[in-house]
Amino acid sequence: GSPRQLVVQPGLEPRYPVPNPGCLSGSDEGELCLNSAQCKSNCCQHDTILSLSRCALKARENSECSAFTLYGVYYKCPCERGLTCEGDKSLVGSITNTNFGICHDVGRSSD
Repeated sequence: GSPRQLVVQPGLEPRYPVPNPGCLSGSDEGELCLNSAQCKSNCCQHDTILSLSRCALKARENSECSAFTLYGVYYKCPCERGLTCEGDKSLVGSITNTNFGICHDVGRSSD
């Protein structure tokens, strides 16, 4: 027979097996995740492409952040509510996961 081809769509790339991913919605910080929508914090984060993804807290003021992700998993979590991730917001940056910035409170006046 002919060899089978594996077609992987963005966001569905293979990860380590996780028991019953359906149970993961509303997961707490530190729990395994496959996508940010499964986390209470809306941030599923991993350190490297080969590391397990876990729910993490959103980035605080003056912390590193990602503006957005195409894949549902971040290297750096987005900012907490009220903060803006100032930095690389390019499409290339989001594809290569280098779209990092720093969380700033743009509403605060700089006296």
